[in-house]
Amino acid sequence: MAANPLAAAGLSALRGSASPRVAPPVPARSNVKEFKEAAADMGITLLPWQVVAARYITALGAGGRWLYREVCVVVARQNGKTELLLPRILLGLMLGRRMLHTAQVRALPEQTFRTVARLLNGHPDVVEIRFANGQELIRTANGGTYALVAPRNSVRGLSADDVFIDEVREQSDFDLIAAIKPTMTASRNPQIIYLSNAGDEDSVVLNDLRRRADVSPQLAYLEWSAAPERTLGDWAGWAEANPALGHFGGMADNLHEAYRTLVEAGTAPAKFETEHLCRWVRTMRPRLVAEAIWEQAAGPLDKPLRPALGISIDPAGKRASAMLAWQQSDGSLGLRGLAEVYGDPIDIGAFAKALRVNAIRAGVAQMGFDDWTDKELVRHLRLPNAKPVMGREFANACEAFVRALEGRRLRWADAGAIGADLPWVARKPYEETGAWVAVRAIEDRPVTAVLAAVRAVWLAISPTGGAGKPRVR
Repeated sequence: MAANPLAAAGLSALRGSASPRVAPPVPARSNVKEFKEAAADMGITLLPWQVVAARYITALGAGGRWLYREVCVVVARQNGKTELLLPRILLGLMLGRRMLHTAQVRALPEQTFRTVARLLNGHPDVVEIRFANGQELIRTANGGTYALVAPRNSVRGLSADDVFIDEVREQSDFDLIAAIKPTMTASRNPQIIYLSNAGDEDSVVLNDLRRRADVSPQLAYLEWSAAPERTLGDWAGWAEANPALGHFGGMADNLHEAYRTLVEAGTAPAKFETEHLCRWVRTMRPRLVAEAIWEQAAGPLDKPLRPALGISIDPAGKRASAMLAWQQSDGSLGLRGLAEVYGDPIDIGAFAKALRVNAIRAGVAQMGFDDWTDKELVRHLRLPNAKPVMGREFANACEAFVRALEGRRLRWADAGAIGADLPWVARKPYEETGAWVAVRAIEDRPVTAVLAAVRAVWLAISPTGGAGKPRVR
């Protein structure tokens, strides 16, 4: 692939962050020296971030036991998680430890097993390497073992000191954990190592580990991820989530290509976010609209003429947005922000008083709202022609909003809050109709500006209150 201009302009000079963005303090004592020696024996040159992770994995507590019984390493894809695990496996074999490796998808640990078997073939301390499917095993003379196991019931009856769980984000229930932990009951010094990139709302095991990060002293939760406030295209976030950036040739170009095809093209921004920025998303559903399409819609606007007002309040009552949309003289739709407020919670009465003045001044002809979250604000506003836009009509409104943007029939100005929200808005199927609605992609990120804009644009398209609405497919 030809060098891309972004990489040539400076992205290729970036270095990934060696330190995780989320982690406990670096341990004072560890077997990192032995870990490095094991890596060298396998011909592996450790990256700086892998050395940092190794300090936690091999951290020592009282009596020379592992300081952390659980270590969770969360890092973006293709940054060397497998290479991090290889020296730990060799170190475990040399210490005579019994190790099990599993994952939801068997191919992941199987690939690691074959790599370890290849590197240790002929090693003087290795007495057995078994490749039979379902019976993969490496045994050393001191009793150390490394074996693959399928998830859930196949681990019952086994004994282990160490368990490695790949791509823990795929664990949508606790069945594997419930089955695997009893295998370590007899171990004097057990350890579970979890490897993954970021998850979503269904990643219950990984989400539980993340929740326990600050409250469980026996868990080292290490997360290399882009800070929440960074946009998808912020290179600093790419470096935070990709510690191998600058060490692996071509990674900068590959990241930019993924950004271009998944984010700019709008095909799968959530995939880019989880796999390359290592950030949690509520869903892997497609984004509402590509950011590039939104940016291209910026332009000068006519003075609003009998505009429609769309409002939305965050269910937690901490954010509210108001947007204006109207038909312009050239047949296009104009869209701009009217109000954006924050509070803990918002003072609904004060907000309504100020918004009413601005709405009357703008000549608002009608207003759309969500009857579940906005009813109190509507009661305080006392504006005519207020109607809820929900359910099937909201699905129609969402589709109309996107079509207007993609068809270049919608222009906006002074609506930066919508652009900031769009990366956090996903499409969710509406019942079984074939239609979809706009929802926030993660639970703790409100998207009120987008929801208000959708309602305003819908009413501006159908100024008579919905006549001629497109049918839900």
